[in-house]
Amino acid sequence: MQVEDKILFNEIKNRNLKVYESLFINYYPQLVKFAQGYVFDKQECEDIVQNLFINFWENAERITFDISLKAYFFTAVKNRCLNYLRDLQIHDKLNLLYLEALLNQDNGEEAQDPELIIKINAAIAQLPEKMVQIVKLKYLEGKKLDEIAQIHQVSKNTVKTQLLRAKTRLRKILVQSTSVKFFL
Repeated sequence: MQVEDKILFNEIKNRNLKVYESLFINYYPQLVKFAQGYVFDKQECEDIVQNLFINFWENAERITFDISLKAYFFTAVKNRCLNYLRDLQIHDKLNLLYLEALLNQDNGEEAQDPELIIKINAAIAQLPEKMVQIVKLKYLEGKKLDEIAQIHQVSKNTVKTQLLRAKTRLRKILVQSTSVKFFL
């Protein structure tokens, strides 16, 4: 660590607000731009960097490092961005598991998450028309396989096959729409 960085860091530990503001003004724009290389949401990047500076100020007495302040800030932002993406991916995987649970229910209970319902409806709309009708009869109206087969004048096995194909396609559509968030 350079002498200048040691002096600045000691001033932060001593609660010198002017030094803190100077560091914030100097590094904030660079760090937000850097974060946008990982997270493609400017508002989220700004939140990540602001939280870093808040944490840096509140925990300065406990922070130890042997690298420059600049390297510390950039490494911390990178790690926070990766944590954010990991948490986002976990959230999306949980939504996919929730979708599968909904599709495996036989009683047609309604979902509790309105945002997820919108995503599911958009994914269902991408299915072939006959498949959409079968999915809606099964999961929205709660019809039994025999009833659906009668309505569409097909065998019960055809209905089962259509439902399995619908689940596979929905899973694929939702996974693709999820990955777009990470790789745009």
